[in-house]
Amino acid sequence: MNRRAAFTLVELLVVLAIIAIFVSIAMPVYQRAKLSAWRAVSAHTLTQLGVGGAAYRNDHDGQFWPYKHLESDGTTWWFGFESSASMRSAEGSRILDLMRGPLGPYAMASGGVKSDPAFMAMGSRFKPKYENGTYGYGYNTLLGGGSLGVGKVAVNSQFEHPDNIAVFATCAQVNTFQAPATATNPMIEEFFLFDNTQVTVHFRYGKNALVSMVDGSVRELPMDPTTRDPRLPSANIGRFAPVGSQLYLSEAGYSAQ
Repeated sequence: MNRRAAFTLVELLVVLAIIAIFVSIAMPVYQRAKLSAWRAVSAHTLTQLGVGGAAYRNDHDGQFWPYKHLESDGTTWWFGFESSASMRSAEGSRILDLMRGPLGPYAMASGGVKSDPAFMAMGSRFKPKYENGTYGYGYNTLLGGGSLGVGKVAVNSQFEHPDNIAVFATCAQVNTFQAPATATNPMIEEFFLFDNTQVTVHFRYGKNALVSMVDGSVRELPMDPTTRDPRLPSANIGRFAPVGSQLYLSEAGYSAQ
């Protein structure tokens, strides 16, 4: 009886060891598959945004849309309208009217905008901004709005290298100044633009950012490691190139590639 019990215990340990080995092999495969599925969702959304943006430009003589426009009752962002009352609400409780943004009807007609699942999976570090939606994408305001521009729209633009100029990208910012975020508890939140000054491109896919180009293609672009936001380096939020560079942002930045 004792010998049989001892043998059974050994068998159990062997089985547990085999399970542990299987899990150690299977988990990385599962993680890669999950990230691949998330990447596909994000790339599809960026494609749809590109289609909506192209339709907008077709209806507006080739012009890009403004980043934001101040209204008497709130602000029209490129992605939706937010009332003045909403902007005074607590973070995470603000409300958007997605159809009132300049791209709203176009984005809906092309399939709508779905939240980036990789962005939504940031865990306890994620700080939501709106109650009724999270995008996870930003707009190149050098094309239509300037640096944090209000109401400014680029003139009709013709591009020699439309496959090398970004319109949309996976974006975020490190927040240390709005509760529950603090200097000692930095959090990640949405940020809806990137340009030649902001540190807001989110390299969340294998340390790459997903980017929709002017020609409608979606690419993965790497971060310039010198631009990584040091407040939360594990988040991989940075830039394509140092501050001031227009790499992937305009025709002027093409020569830097």
